[in-house]
Amino acid sequence: MYVQIDELLTAFSRKIVVQLSNDEPTATEPDLKMLETAVKVANERIDAALRSRYTLPLADVPTLINQHALTLARYWLYARRPETKMPDTVKETYQQAVKELEQIATGKLHLGIAESSQILEDDVLADNSEYEVRANARIDTSRY
Repeated sequence: MYVQIDELLTAFSRKIVVQLSNDEPTATEPDLKMLETAVKVANERIDAALRSRYTLPLADVPTLINQHALTLARYWLYARRPETKMPDTVKETYQQAVKELEQIATGKLHLGIAESSQILEDDVLADNSEYEVRANARIDTSRY
C-alpha cells in the first residue's frame, strides 16, 4: 500500500477529513469506511500506472508515490461531495499527480528503482531441463 488512513489524517486537516468522509452533518469523527475506500482507490490507481514497468508490490515506496497516493485519496474525498466547491489546489495537485503517473507508466519519469524488464534481464536462469532435444540427421536445421 502506498498510503494509509493515518497518513490522511496527519497530512490533511482533521476537520476537513471529517467533513469529506462522514455524511452526518454533526459528525466529529471521520467515516473510516469512506477513508478506506479513498485509500483503496488511490492505491489501485497507482498500481495501474506502475504495473507495466515495475514488479508489484514495491519493496520500498518512493516518497513521490506516497505523495501522489495522498493527493488521489484527497481528490476522491472531495469528488464525492459535488455540492462542495473543490479548492483549486486540490484540482491542480490531482492533475499533476495524474500527469506524473502517466509519465511513469510510459517511462518518461523514473522512480529510481529497478523496472520489471531490468529485473528479467539481470536474472539468469539455469538450464535445468531434463530433456535433450534431438533432430533427425536428415532434417536441414542450418537455416535456424
